[in-house]
Amino acid sequence: MPLWVLESTERRMGSSTGAVPRLGLRWYGRSSVGCVRANNEDNLCARGLLAENGPSSGTEDALEGTSGLDRPGVLLAVADGIGGERAGEVASGMAVSILAETLAQRAGRGNDAETAREDLHAALVAAVLLASERIRDEGASNPSRARMGTTLTAAWMLDDVAMLAHVGDSRAYLWRGGKLQQLTRDQTWAEKLLEDNIIGPDEVGRVAGRHILMQALGSDEDIEVAVSTVAVEDGDTMLFCTDGLSGVVPEDVLRDELHRGGQLEGLVDRLIHGAERRGGPDNITLLAARIAAL
Repeated sequence: MPLWVLESTERRMGSSTGAVPRLGLRWYGRSSVGCVRANNEDNLCARGLLAENGPSSGTEDALEGTSGLDRPGVLLAVADGIGGERAGEVASGMAVSILAETLAQRAGRGNDAETAREDLHAALVAAVLLASERIRDEGASNPSRARMGTTLTAAWMLDDVAMLAHVGDSRAYLWRGGKLQQLTRDQTWAEKLLEDNIIGPDEVGRVAGRHILMQALGSDEDIEVAVSTVAVEDGDTMLFCTDGLSGVVPEDVLRDELHRGGQLEGLVDRLIHGAERRGGPDNITLLAARIAAL
């Protein structure tokens, strides 16, 4: 059930002469099973899209790395599996691996320097839809994986923009100049009621079934990927997380930790530990990325 397509917020940045600085990215992310679940159904991915970068995804180890944002760019993504008994883990793993492989193959064909961003963003959405189709087919052909699915929040970081694709209730945030902006909207029952003006913001937390997902990869229904394009600047920090973090750790705590600054490893570890201290009822995944001029 399609809910929304976010409007582009792209803008150009640079000096008064119109020059756009060359940007780079450093990332760090990891995942925790939490304090209640028996297995981890989350997955994350962070990799440059050049062929020699190779895949970098999973849940067992921390992911960290650096890359310039020259074309073909960098893929960052988190996914939260649905289905239990390890089927959810399969779905989230398929989502990030298919996305990474498809975009890496796309980057290896032709001259992306001559490809418009609109076409590249369309390629990102097509890769998400392909992942959804393959997850659905795998569930249909394997009874133990029937009705498995996953959320997915991904960004193709390229030049001076983040091209975002989003399905479900994992989230992307932007921290800039001491302000935190949520870049995605949760595709949940409560947010649908809010979107339709049936409830007000103060009622979201009291809605029965508020966490029910309206869209997920692998669904038998057609999905519509929410997309946006956001300009990035030197000094920005982006966060990508599953609801095991965003559903437990208040946003004022996110702001406080981001205000502390320091290394990404410390930021990620403190926030994941904060979710665990609050009971860790779900798997917890957080990927942080910092943009800097080269």
